Amino acid sequence: MKKIEYVWRELLYRTIEQRKPVFGQQELAAMLGLSSSTVNLALAPLRRLGAVTIGKRHSEVIDYEKILYHWANHRAFSHDIKASLHLDIPVREIEGRLPTGTIPTAYTAVHELFGEPPADYGKVYCYHHDPQVILKRLTGDSSTGEPNLFILHADPHLGSSVSLSQLFVDLWNLTDWYAKDFCNFVKAKIEEKL
Repeated sequence: MKKIEYVWRELLYRTIEQRKPVFGQQELAAMLGLSSSTVNLALAPLRRLGAVTIGKRHSEVIDYEKILYHWANHRAFSHDIKASLHLDIPVREIEGRLPTGTIPTAYTAVHELFGEPPADYGKVYCYHHDPQVILKRLTGDSSTGEPNLFILHADPHLGSSVSLSQLFVDLWNLTDWYAKDFCNFVKAKIEEKL
């Protein structure tokens, strides 16, 4: 992910999960380990869209949806995929064999967070700080075929689970026929929180 995306994710996390849309630019820069110019660069399109107001003492998210869709349309999800495998085992077994430290996203995260998913799925997407750990564990079971396990590199600010906004943005970038059902499902969960 690009560094400006850290800012977008943090603003959405504060607004959706914490219900605290007020923020300080210097505070964001310090918390995320970014320069003030990077934070300003991240905020510029959001300001132009009318998604945030920028003040001298504090700033505020006023339209989270504009930030969410802006990020979703700018996310280069496929660039973060560090490895993919085809495994001849059921999806639930793949999920169960993922090592400690794995952070599920997309379909698996929806299943883990909310129980029964809105549709059946045949692919597993996950983040890990060291994708080689997953590869070492599962490469012996891999075979030729279309990949059904995708491993993305976890950025330093991801945390131990994906936020609802990260989950939505990741799903938005998938092309599987069932991705839209999952996207709509997560968007409804976001709206329930607000």
